[in-house]
Amino acid sequence: MDAINLKDIHRVYGSKPLRDYKTISFFEYYFWYPFAKGMRTVRPLNFMEYNKREAEKYLQDTVGYRSYARKHGESIFTKLFQNYYLPTKFGYDKRKLHYSSMILSGQISREEAVIKLAEPLYASNELENDIEYFCKKMRINRQQFDELMQAPIHDYSDFKSWDKLQGVAKKSQILLQKLLGRRLSVYS
Repeated sequence: MDAINLKDIHRVYGSKPLRDYKTISFFEYYFWYPFAKGMRTVRPLNFMEYNKREAEKYLQDTVGYRSYARKHGESIFTKLFQNYYLPTKFGYDKRKLHYSSMILSGQISREEAVIKLAEPLYASNELENDIEYFCKKMRINRQQFDELMQAPIHDYSDFKSWDKLQGVAKKSQILLQKLLGRRLSVYS
């Protein structure tokens, strides 16, 4: 959502203008849409009961769904991104989040999650095939891919962002709530 951050990253690394890439300004996000337009974000899935096993069973019975071997195995790109790129480059294993939510909802035990986390993210022969496929689709060679994997890591805070504006807006919201004697919720 942070258009300031996006545009600063693009200023440093982008090569083509972002003419058709729609963004939302800080003012629109925190003031125009929630207060002038009265808009609120509704996340319907947060109001639904969800059980992974029941959902998969329903999909198998109704549309012939077949489960992937791994989380986000629906495409080579998402599998490579979640099971290789994020953990290898950033040390970020998204399985921890998924299993944590399943533990909290009572769908698996902590012990089951620990066992699943011990499983390798990729079979080595499958990884090489997926990297080769990815490189072909991105029109890069293996050396360029390896350079990307070895490139320095940057944090979003290395670039301009709306964090300071957000801090001011939050303090203003708290002050306004005290003055009005009621809670004010913002768009997000």
